[in-house]
Amino acid sequence: MTTGTTFGRLTAVRVPFDHPDAVALRQAAVRELAERYGNDEDSKEVIEPATIAATIVLRVADVAAAGGSIRDVSLSDDGVGGHHPPATGELKRMFVVKDFRRRGLAKRLMEELESAAREAGLTRLVLETGTGQPEAVALYEKLGWTRIPPYGKWADSDDQLCYGKSL
Repeated sequence: MTTGTTFGRLTAVRVPFDHPDAVALRQAAVRELAERYGNDEDSKEVIEPATIAATIVLRVADVAAAGGSIRDVSLSDDGVGGHHPPATGELKRMFVVKDFRRRGLAKRLMEELESAAREAGLTRLVLETGTGQPEAVALYEKLGWTRIPPYGKWADSDDQLCYGKSL
């Protein structure tokens, strides 16, 4: 089942993690990451669907233009010898299709994802990004995300940047 809010021609829809639009957007994100970083390591990451608190797809005139998910990582291994704090979510695979970029969709998607995280009882979000994604870094910083210590499988990489935000 999907639920949504319409903003003119833009519709924000909460969908299951395995919804075809969400899957297609994640696959496009992985392909773009492989192009930017010269590897396909992100395609090997397994995201357990049971950990997904919310998946949002933004549609422009019924076309899936952007999407992303929030994964509940509360008390899970942080990949650097510790655990994520309680009520912590992680932003996963936020992506805007190239033809729809520079229209404010990333900001709208982030608002929807943060709202969904709050509804799920999460009080903090974290994310991993990389130096090869300067537009993502600029967005996160503009929206009040702050740098946090590295975590996850890329924690030792010079290309990895981690951010956090209290909700």
